[in-house]
Amino acid sequence: EIPAGVPLTQGNRPSLLFLALLLLIEYPTRQSTLQHEISTQVLRFHIRANSDTPADQQKKLQLKQTLLTWLTPILSTAASKQETIKTIQQTLPEITKEANRLAAPQTATVTLQKEWFPEKNYGTCTFPEGTYDALRIDIGAAKGHNWWCVLYPSLCYADTLDPTMTEEGEQKLQQVLDEDAYDLLLHPQKLKIGLDLNSSYEQVEY
Repeated sequence: EIPAGVPLTQGNRPSLLFLALLLLIEYPTRQSTLQHEISTQVLRFHIRANSDTPADQQKKLQLKQTLLTWLTPILSTAASKQETIKTIQQTLPEITKEANRLAAPQTATVTLQKEWFPEKNYGTCTFPEGTYDALRIDIGAAKGHNWWCVLYPSLCYADTLDPTMTEEGEQKLQQVLDEDAYDLLLHPQKLKIGLDLNSSYEQVEY
């Protein structure tokens, strides 16, 4: 470590470059580890519309609202992700039947599966890209814009158009995640590298 007050010189310049390289390697590894931690504790809900026509997009939102209104009280007693998944597995035939009723004349395919998601904002949270467990509903060709939320911990709201994070929701996440994983969701900038190599070069004294 370079002592405070000591100017950067060619002698300690390699140490600075090594530290920068180490950070560049460490960041994606650390982010991947925390993403895995998050994925083990959350269950996502993903609905893919038949197409982007106004009618198909409206059908997607109607299906979301109806199913969440029905599912929320059923899942309210689940104390863990595993219990939530078990309850969904037990009610999958009913979910499929209702989804197909709402999707008609298209069909709806309902699955519990592992699915890759890109980085997604959820109100004030940023869920990193990666593989997550999800209850997924594909309507028809499933080629339209999708909608998603978090079923466990319970962060889905039937009457909201976009994913919304409340103070209660943040508390729920804090209860199931460790401190670093929680910080990645709420404060991702803490893990981002603020090291500007060009700026560092300008500070080197020869």
